[in-house]
Amino acid sequence: MDDWVIHKFGGSCLRTPGDLDQIHRRLLTSEGRPLIVVSALWGVTDRLLRAIGEPWQWSSLVNDLRRQHLRFTPELESGKHGPRFMNILEELAVELLRLCQDPEDEVCKASILASGERLASIMLIEAFQRRGLECSAVDSDVLGMMISENGSAIDIESSAECIDLSMFKERVAVVSGWFGKDVNGDIRVLDRGGSDLSAAALAQILEATRVILWKDVPGVLSVSPQWGIESQTIPYLGVEEALALARAGGVVLHAACIETLRGTGIPCEIRALHKDGPYTTIGPDMETDGMTITAISCTPGIIHHSIHTIGDRTGAVLNQVMELLKNEAVKIWFLKVGEGHISLFVPSSLTHSLMHTLDGFEVAWQKSDPASLFSLIGSNIEHDHPTAIATMSENHALHFLSDETDPGSLIQTLVKEFQLTT
Repeated sequence: MDDWVIHKFGGSCLRTPGDLDQIHRRLLTSEGRPLIVVSALWGVTDRLLRAIGEPWQWSSLVNDLRRQHLRFTPELESGKHGPRFMNILEELAVELLRLCQDPEDEVCKASILASGERLASIMLIEAFQRRGLECSAVDSDVLGMMISENGSAIDIESSAECIDLSMFKERVAVVSGWFGKDVNGDIRVLDRGGSDLSAAALAQILEATRVILWKDVPGVLSVSPQWGIESQTIPYLGVEEALALARAGGVVLHAACIETLRGTGIPCEIRALHKDGPYTTIGPDMETDGMTITAISCTPGIIHHSIHTIGDRTGAVLNQVMELLKNEAVKIWFLKVGEGHISLFVPSSLTHSLMHTLDGFEVAWQKSDPASLFSLIGSNIEHDHPTAIATMSENHALHFLSDETDPGSLIQTLVKEFQLTT
C-alpha cells in the first residue's frame, strides 16, 4: 500500500509567485508519496463570492483573474496547459453571464466558485512541470468527490465508491479542493475552509499516513495573533481539544476537517510554509491528571439567550432554534438544554432572527447585552471568573461571557495566569 501523505496548500500559501518555489521545496523533501490538495489563490474566492452578487462585472473579473495567475506562472497561457487555463476562464464568463439571467441558479453559483480552485490547480501543474516535477491536475467533481446535500460535509462512503484511483497513478496529483458533486451530478461547494476537509477526506479514503495543512502561521497558537499577544505554538492537540478550539473560533482549525479524521488514527500536522521549527500535531486524546489549559479564544459581540419553555415544548423550540442556526450558518455558538430551559450563546447579528423565531412559541426569554465570549480549552477545567455573566462547559472547554470593556486586557491576564506566553 502507498504511504500517502496529503499536502494541502491554502490561499495563504499562494499570495506571491515566490510561494511556488517554497511549495516545490516542501514536496521534494516530503516523506512518503505526496498528494496535493489546493485552494484558490489568495483573495480569489472572496472576489468570486462578490461576483455572484454582481455578475454583470464579469469581463473585468475574468481579465483580472487571468493576469493574477499569469503573474505566478507567466508561461501558463502559452504552455502545455494554456488551453485548459483559457477554457476555465471562458466557462467562468459563460456562467457569470448565465447568472445575470437567473440570479437564483445555485448550480451556476457553485460552478463560478469552483473556478478558483480549478485555475489554481492548472497554474500549479504548469509551474511544477517546468521545475521537473511530474504531476497532473485532478478536478474533485471528475474524481468523484461526493458532497452532502447541505454542503457541510463530504460523503466519505459514497466518495470511496466513486473515486477513480487510477487518476493518482504514476504522477503527483494536484486535486482541486473545496468542491465536488452531489447525488444529481451537479457541482456543489463546501463551506469556507472546505479544502482542509477535502484533504482530510482523501486521507481517510486512501488510508494516508498523515495530513499536512500548510499555513502562513507556525501551527496552532495558544492565543490568536489578532490580539497582539506573543503566545506559544501548541505542539500537540488531542482531537477533542482541537474540535473545541475550532468551534470556539480557532481560525486556523476547521471542525469538519478534524471530525473527518476523528477515530482514524491519521495525524494532522499544521505547519508554516516558509518557516521550519515548531508546528502542531493533532492526534488521539491523551489522559491527563489535573487541570490543563492549552489555548484561549475570545469572540466579541456574543449574546446569551436564556429561553424558558413548558414541559414537552422544549423539543419543538430546540428544533426551530437548531434549524435557524443551520440556515444562518452560525459558526460560533454553544448550547445547553435542560428540562424546560434552553441556554445558548449566539452572535449579536443573529438576535433579531432568533427573536422572530421564538415569537411563534409561548416561551419566556431573556437576553444579555452584547459581550465577549472567552473560551478556555484544555482538560478538567474549573474556573469562575468574577466578570462572568454566564458560563457553559463542555468536554475540553469552558466558555464564559464577560462584559469586560477591554477584552484584550482580560486575555493578557488569563495568558499570564495559565502561563501561555512564549
